[in-house]
Amino acid sequence: MNKRSAKRKNPTGITLEIILIIAAFLFLYPIFYLLLTSFKSPAQINQPLAMPDSLYWGHYEKAIEKVNVLLGLFNTSVISVGSIGLLVIISSMAGYVIARIPRRFFQFLFFFFISGMVIPLQTGMIPIFKMGVALHLIDTRTFMILLYAAGALPMAIFMYSGFTKSIPREIEESAAIDGYGKFRAFWLIIFPLMLPATGTLIMLNIYGIWNDLFGPLLYLKDPSKMTLMSQIVQFKANHQSIDYGPIFALCVMATLPLIVLFIFTQKYMMKGLVAGAIKG
Repeated sequence: MNKRSAKRKNPTGITLEIILIIAAFLFLYPIFYLLLTSFKSPAQINQPLAMPDSLYWGHYEKAIEKVNVLLGLFNTSVISVGSIGLLVIISSMAGYVIARIPRRFFQFLFFFFISGMVIPLQTGMIPIFKMGVALHLIDTRTFMILLYAAGALPMAIFMYSGFTKSIPREIEESAAIDGYGKFRAFWLIIFPLMLPATGTLIMLNIYGIWNDLFGPLLYLKDPSKMTLMSQIVQFKANHQSIDYGPIFALCVMATLPLIVLFIFTQKYMMKGLVAGAIKG
């Protein structure tokens, strides 16, 4: 009992808890401020410390009236889901083959893919734009999906390759004895075992794709294909006003899906990170 009491009253542990609580507050306060300000009346919008007298929905009504939020949400969802799906399919197969076949050619491919992690994004803007024009893919959601998937491919192959090495080869040998081909064995047996790596990969990339502003503004021109983030910027630029209420409302509507996704998937992300650390 004395040892337990000593651990509970450990000043170092108490200090650490206080520091973590303060850090959590600092990280959560911007979200709280964003949500709170979106419900403030126009008279209170410039009072950062004031609490709203009542829930003012006028900012949301004005934002929905001026911006096609549902279309932006649809475009963002299509691009995000398509990019993640393509990324998982290609990188999982590539990482598996590279990890399982010890040939120089595949090792060369591994280092070739990894080299893409050190290439700055700014150096490829003009060539990528010219390539999109030449392939008649510029100003399309398909081009954005291919662009995001290709950008995250080096890290994804690195993750899947390392995770595949922790899977025993005996599982594949047993599947071959049961009559499974390599393709069928991979998708029905090996790929489900990669679920921790897949979950971690999804969570690490979905936020960057969803919140990306630079790509849609550079490669998309059709207003009907704009994402939520680009709609927010264009709303501010087109109206040229200091009425930040609708902007806060748009930011809340763009951020809310990610917050809900994080709440329901954070435990799976942590499992994937822990499994990768132990098995890697």
